Amino acid sequence: MTLRRDVLAAIDADSGAFHDRFETLVDEHDLGAASIPTESRRPDGRTDREARLVDRVRAFDDAPLGLTLTGPAYRDTPIVYVNRWFRERTGYALDDLQERNPRLFQAPDVDPGVRADFREALSTWSEVSVEVRNRCRDGTAFSNRVTLRPLFGDAGTVTHWVAAQEPEPIEGPDADSE
Repeated sequence: MTLRRDVLAAIDADSGAFHDRFETLVDEHDLGAASIPTESRRPDGRTDREARLVDRVRAFDDAPLGLTLTGPAYRDTPIVYVNRWFRERTGYALDDLQERNPRLFQAPDVDPGVRADFREALSTWSEVSVEVRNRCRDGTAFSNRVTLRPLFGDAGTVTHWVAAQEPEPIEGPDADSE
C-alpha cells in the first residue's frame, strides 16, 4: 500500500524532509486532524533521537494503519511506542506494550517461515514485509500485513525499527478468543 510505504519513508527522513512528507501525506490521504506534535515526552533515559522518532510516529496516531517503534534487536526489540490507531484496534494500552517484544501480538499458529523472515531481517538489518496472524488483547485473531524497516543512526548502525501494520479481521471460527 502506498500509505504504508510513504509513512515509513517519512519517519526515516531527515528533519526538513519529514515535515514536507508529513504535510503531503496529510493532504493526499485525508488524515484530517493529524499534526506534528510540538512537545516531546522524554521519559528518563530516552535519547533525543528516540524522542524525535516517537514524535514522528505519534504524528500518525490516527492514520489508518498501525505503527510500532521498537528499540534495537540486540535488546530483544522492545516496544517504545505504538500509535493510537493500532492500540485501539488491538485493545492494548501503551503502558501494557512498552518494553515488551512485539511477539506478544503473534497468534500461536504463526507460520514458522514468517518467523524466519523476521529473524533474517533483524539479523541482516534489512526491510521485510510479511503476512502474519496476530491476536488482539482479547484474543480476537486478525491477519496482518507487516512491513518492518530498520532505522539507522549517525554511526550507520540500527538504533530502532519501525513497523507498519495493516490488520484485517479474520472471519469464522479462528476469530474466537483463545
